[in-house]
Amino acid sequence: MNLSKIIEGLNEDQKKELTILLNRDLNIPKINLLISEINSDRPIHCPHCKSNDIYGHGNYKSRKRYKCKSCVKTFNDLTGTAMDGIKKVDKFQDYLILMVESLSIRKAAKKLDLNMKTIFDWRHKILSSLSDINGNDCSGIVECDDKQLNVNKKGVRNLERKPYKRPSDREIKRGVSNDKISIMVATDRNNNPMMRIAKVGRIDAVSVQNTIGNFVKSDNVLCSDSHPSIIKWATGRELEHHTHIASKHIKSTCYHVQHVNSLDNLYERWIKPFYGVSTKYLSGYLNWFVFLQKMKKSQSQVTDLAVELIKNVRAIKI
Repeated sequence: MNLSKIIEGLNEDQKKELTILLNRDLNIPKINLLISEINSDRPIHCPHCKSNDIYGHGNYKSRKRYKCKSCVKTFNDLTGTAMDGIKKVDKFQDYLILMVESLSIRKAAKKLDLNMKTIFDWRHKILSSLSDINGNDCSGIVECDDKQLNVNKKGVRNLERKPYKRPSDREIKRGVSNDKISIMVATDRNNNPMMRIAKVGRIDAVSVQNTIGNFVKSDNVLCSDSHPSIIKWATGRELEHHTHIASKHIKSTCYHVQHVNSLDNLYERWIKPFYGVSTKYLSGYLNWFVFLQKMKKSQSQVTDLAVELIKNVRAIKI
């Protein structure tokens, strides 16, 4: 079989489709190999009681099994992770590629020939494992801003109001109100973004501290708009703080908020195909978006995602 002649006989669309398929096959992570690599670089602890007084206890489905001397419970390499209890491991590995591609639940279920409920559960187990990557590092100049999103009660059965037949039926109040949820968005100039839910309604100095307080250090330079709560918080932390007022058309080559505004716009475009995300699950989607932004220059995004899942032993159990 002469592969080169077969490829030459393909048209441009077929070649592009072949490239996508090859990239997917080559990028599927080998979970067992990743587990061995990660466990060789870190001590193994009991996911139930955090004790390191453990010993080998055989094997389970080609995974190493352990037993804790403290709580006398057994566990394996994937206990507590997003892959704990996954029966269709091969298809779960395929789904990691679709997560990187930000595919909807319906489309992913059709591609993998699985029930939509299964894909929904997998998605939220994965999203619960990405919290550690959201706001774990920054350096130099940090830009921050607050963003308002409508409170979304999608999926709630016991509403205190009549359900909307269409989004246009909703009466949206202008400006900040208790019908909206505030999100703190921050990023440095090295593509280390952070997006976290602050509170319902207008932000205050306390909610700013709870969201970006650990992200921004004393040696960072903060740039923001002239929001009084951000100014109050920065003053209390004795940070070097520069405010940017767009209406005054003051341009600075260094102290501006262009990166954080661009991050806001990217998020709006990315979240739109999901047709509204419930506020209940919003935190997970913010983690997902931050992960994609941090890893967008990586050549092995799917492997990076698999590594995060294996490392985090605090994933939700569905």
